[in-house]
Amino acid sequence: MEALLPADHESKLKAVKLRLGIEDSELREVANQVIDPTQYQCDPTQLTTWLQQSIKDISLNDLIVLVFSGALDVPTYDTLLFSKKQDPQRYGQHGEFTRPLTHTFQDLKGFWDIKSKDIQLAAMHGNTLLSPAKIARTVKYTLGMTDQAAADFGKLLAEFINQPQFQNGNAPILTFNAFAYSALGKEEFPGLGVIPDKIVMGDGVLEGFKAIGLGDVAPQAILAHEFGHHIQYERDLFNSPLTGPEATRRTELMADAFAAYYLTHKRGANLNWVRTKHFIQTFANVGDCGFNDPNHHGTPNQRTKAAEWGNLVALATERHGRILPTKVFAKLFERKLPELVAPDATPVTQDADLAALAADIVPAT
Repeated sequence: MEALLPADHESKLKAVKLRLGIEDSELREVANQVIDPTQYQCDPTQLTTWLQQSIKDISLNDLIVLVFSGALDVPTYDTLLFSKKQDPQRYGQHGEFTRPLTHTFQDLKGFWDIKSKDIQLAAMHGNTLLSPAKIARTVKYTLGMTDQAAADFGKLLAEFINQPQFQNGNAPILTFNAFAYSALGKEEFPGLGVIPDKIVMGDGVLEGFKAIGLGDVAPQAILAHEFGHHIQYERDLFNSPLTGPEATRRTELMADAFAAYYLTHKRGANLNWVRTKHFIQTFANVGDCGFNDPNHHGTPNQRTKAAEWGNLVALATERHGRILPTKVFAKLFERKLPELVAPDATPVTQDADLAALAADIVPAT
């Protein structure tokens, strides 16, 4: 199958990823870890253990084909490049998360003070890999293949996925990803125009968190985290003096804090903090121990601290019936960040009055 791909298909795919500004999310890193556990030195969690169990019927040879054929990228790019606002969306293998995610998405738009009407929520399904036509259009666009070569590859890959071990395209490993995409500053793509702002939610991720007992909070929490990245896009919060792993860690911890603030605020999702914290701890322990990796998302303790801090800010400000402006929240976070990333032995201080601290930045209205 790989023989049908262009000789330089890996470099072409990297170029497309760079042009789109897509980085592998921590959830995609979990999938990579399960396929090749030697990549990471993190302790297994319920999530990674479950995902490992989910691929027990997939042989090593078949996993190698998945990786080197680029099959795992097809649902991602097909959803990002070709899904339309008017397309009906179904979240979860059986649509069980459609209602909570749709409701949470609309709620997030009303909760935060950013321009968000243009953001689209899109579902990523593994059965995309059963469609030769969808595979062909994706590899044709991303790899520059000819119509015939793309059609041949699409037919062969669809036949490969249409086997029992891949569960009719529903094997979680095929769509174990969720990410935010922004069109800000992006040029038009030939034949596609400007790709609109999106949050993509994979069926595999939702299935995994449901299986470990977090289906009541995980979908909303993942979505709130990805929406936090859109806040960063809109408010130009990706720019900082930090570079490399520290820069990525900063933006990911900030997105965790944004998410926790919304999830536990009475005017937000108003979720039970114990359940939300349980999710955050699981989400944090997904194999991100690469301190020198440019995609380092923060240690489990750092991510938990960031979420706990976001919860405390929600408790402090909701008493006054307030939702903090995103710029104010970000400034509060920047002040707190050095404590959040300090060595674990360093205690995190309790801010005396977060509401008053927020008022110092911008008066309450």
